[in-house]
Amino acid sequence: MRLNDPRLALFLMVAGDATGNSFMPVYARGLYASGAPVLNGFVSEAVATGLPVSIFWLAVAVTQLTTGLWERGRDHRTLFGVAILLSTVAVGMCGLAGSVAELVVWRAIGGLGYGAAMILAQDAIIRAMGPQARTLASGAYLSAFFSGAIIGTLAGSTLAEPLGFGGTLIAGAFVSAVGAALTRSFASHRESLPPQRLRPGVLLRNRPLLGLLLLAALPSRLINGGFVFCLLPLYLHQLGTPPATIGWIVMIYALIQATTTTFWSRLIDRTGRSFLFTVVGVTLSGLAMLVIPGGWSGVWGVVAAVTLLGIAQSIGMSPQITVLFAIARTDMERFGRTTILGIYRVCERAGLFIGPMAMAWCADRWGNDTALAIFGSVALTAALALTVAALLGAYPEGGPIPVREQEEAL
Repeated sequence: MRLNDPRLALFLMVAGDATGNSFMPVYARGLYASGAPVLNGFVSEAVATGLPVSIFWLAVAVTQLTTGLWERGRDHRTLFGVAILLSTVAVGMCGLAGSVAELVVWRAIGGLGYGAAMILAQDAIIRAMGPQARTLASGAYLSAFFSGAIIGTLAGSTLAEPLGFGGTLIAGAFVSAVGAALTRSFASHRESLPPQRLRPGVLLRNRPLLGLLLLAALPSRLINGGFVFCLLPLYLHQLGTPPATIGWIVMIYALIQATTTTFWSRLIDRTGRSFLFTVVGVTLSGLAMLVIPGGWSGVWGVVAAVTLLGIAQSIGMSPQITVLFAIARTDMERFGRTTILGIYRVCERAGLFIGPMAMAWCADRWGNDTALAIFGSVALTAALALTVAALLGAYPEGGPIPVREQEEAL
């Protein structure tokens, strides 16, 4: 891989940010317990525990929803470098945070840079590999992203004990800074089209679209954000699990995504049963949350739950895009694909925003098992509602997405 390959810059940024994946909720809880007054008097410990993760994904959503407003007519090389630099500074400042409030602010700033860099990296990779290799370029983007998440999570969990949480985040910032520096060797590129207007309200009149957002995209990401990024590290920390082991277990989710998503996507394209696999994914996500409440507790129960969840979302996330294109094609012709995809992505990020705080609050109020059972029941209820809607004719099966639409749907 060449130094001017955008995949390398993306990999380094994701790896640097992911150094905190295995301990961010524990870090936030420790800062709350230190008694810094800025945020402690306004939110509970449970909410403060999940807030840094939640606010990060909210900031990512804001950036991705407003892409058409800041990206058009500007040099992508400069934007890419600034985005990674913003993420880099934020990761380092998280390591120096003296309170939960400071941690939340810097995670929000980092999310803005992270979300912008994701979009710009995808665009740069597709342009670098050429129009004849768009599907391959999409795979290259996902490979670089998940590889960074895996390596960063493992490195962070290994360094957490000798360097501490703050020192590990500062080390991650140095890794990300290398990615920012590499963007200077990229070729300049500007999009000449005018900024796109956002008119999401009209789209919500499409009831099948609203159902897909609320019953598939939202619950899938609620569980992802609440369990993988919040309750899993907290639960294992309560069991006395070493940070390095926590990192390995958190990594299982990303590893499954990196190694099996392509297989399931090809299978789903061949069968043309995108809606069926969407429902299967939501159902298995709900069942994954019931593994621990069902009696398989301890470290191996967590391993089983995160493995099943990884498989579930590897199966069920990508076909949601196919269903989206099938039920919203008329709206896409009217308003443009970017607008509708933006609404879909924001709903996903809303799940990642709400999930950590909601699961931490439920766990604090009723215990870990009850919190997991609540989230599992929400997903299973959503899957049942989707099934009923399909039986009533709301969701026709869609075929494979054309190549250009695949590229825009990432």
